[in-house]
Amino acid sequence: MSSILHPTRRSLLKTAGLAAGALATPGLLRSAYATGQLTVADVGGAPGEAIKKAFYDPFEKATGIKVVGVAHDPDPVTQFKLQVDTKSYLWDVCMVTPDHVMRLTEEKDYTVPLEISGPETADLLPGMLTSNWLGFSVFGAVMAYRTDKYPDAGPASWADFWDVAKFPGRRGFYKGAWAALEFALLADGVAPKDLYPLDMDRAFKKLEELKPHVAVWWTSGAHNTQILQNGEVDMSDTWSARAYAAKAAGAPVKTVFQGGYSVDGWSIVKDAPNMAAAHKFIEFCMKPEQQGAYSSIVANGPSNKKAFDFMPADRAEVLPTAPQNFGNLYEIDSKWWSANYDAAVERMQEFLLQ
Repeated sequence: MSSILHPTRRSLLKTAGLAAGALATPGLLRSAYATGQLTVADVGGAPGEAIKKAFYDPFEKATGIKVVGVAHDPDPVTQFKLQVDTKSYLWDVCMVTPDHVMRLTEEKDYTVPLEISGPETADLLPGMLTSNWLGFSVFGAVMAYRTDKYPDAGPASWADFWDVAKFPGRRGFYKGAWAALEFALLADGVAPKDLYPLDMDRAFKKLEELKPHVAVWWTSGAHNTQILQNGEVDMSDTWSARAYAAKAAGAPVKTVFQGGYSVDGWSIVKDAPNMAAAHKFIEFCMKPEQQGAYSSIVANGPSNKKAFDFMPADRAEVLPTAPQNFGNLYEIDSKWWSANYDAAVERMQEFLLQ
C-alpha cells in the first residue's frame, strides 16, 4: 500500500516513547523549526524516497523552503493527536488516509482547513480534495496472475478467482481481512455498489469455499510481491504497486484491475509551527507535473488527471487511476472499515485457525 493500505494497530510503545520525548524536550523540538523549513511525515521506505524526489526536492527548489521528511508510525493518528494536545510538534504535515482523517476529526478536529479552491482543482478526480485533506497517491486492491501459468487468458473477475475448476492453480490470499472480504462478496455475486455495509457472514461463508485452495496467506506487501515473483502462487489478490514490483523484477505477472482503491494524502497538523509553508506545500502537490513525476517512480496513481501528460504513455497501463483502469474500481469504504476493522481482523484470525 502504499505505500500502505489500512493502518495496522501496532507501534503503540514506539509512539509512547516519541510522545515522552516530545513532552520532555518541547523547546528542543521547536528549535528545529528554522525559518524557511517544513517537516513532513510520510510512510518512509521506497514511497518516501519517491515522495522526496517528486515533491520535497522540487518544492525546495521552487520556493527556497527546505523540506525535512520523516517516517511516521504505520498508524500515525496517535502521534498526530499527541502533538496537538501537548503542543510539542514533530511535524507540520502528515501523510494520511481518509480513515485516519475520520479518526482525527471524530471527537475534536486535529487538522487544519486547506482552503483550496479555484480552477486548479478542476482536474482532480472526485473525492480527492476535502476541506482538510488532499489525496495524491491512489493504490488499488486488485488481482494478479502469472501468464506462464495462464498464457491464453487468466482469471478476469473474482468469480473466476474462486473457480478452481476453470482456473486450477495455487492461490495467494491476504491474511488481514481488509479488502479481502469485499473480494469474497464480489465472487458471490454482490455488485460493487451494494458492498457496504459488508455482510461478514456471507463473506466468510464464501471464503470457506476458497480456503482449501489457498497455498499462501500473505501478510505484507513485500510478501505478496515475493510469492508472485518466485512462482509460489499462480494468482493472488494484491496491491497494485506490489504486482507491478514483481513484474518490474522480470516475473510474468499481469494485473487485473478488478477491485477497490484507497488513497494516501496530506493533512496539516493543527497549530503547526510552519502553517504558511504547509499550505504552499500541499498546493504544490496538486500540480500535475509533480504527481506525474511521483507516479513515474512508484506504481501508485495520481489524483490529478493531467498528470498522465507528464509520464510515458505506457506507464498508465499499470496505474489504478488511468481511465481504462479506474472505471473498474470502487472506493473502499473507509468509514465502514474504521468502525469494523478490529472485529473483521479478529474474525479472520479465528477463521484461519479453524
